[in-house]
Amino acid sequence: MYQEIIVGIIGVSVALLVIYKVYGFFFSKNEQKGSCGCSNCGCSTKSKSVKY
Repeated sequence: MYQEIIVGIIGVSVALLVIYKVYGFFFSKNEQKGSCGCSNCGCSTKSKSVKY
């Protein structure tokens, strides 16, 4: 009986954590980075400043 309750609590907490991470990934209010996830690589869509 107790084992099923504990497994249920762990399952619900893992599901909530996954939903939170997916929501944060797609609907982040921070500055959107390049499609590869980094900000200073060649695939970034942000304009780069060139130093002469």
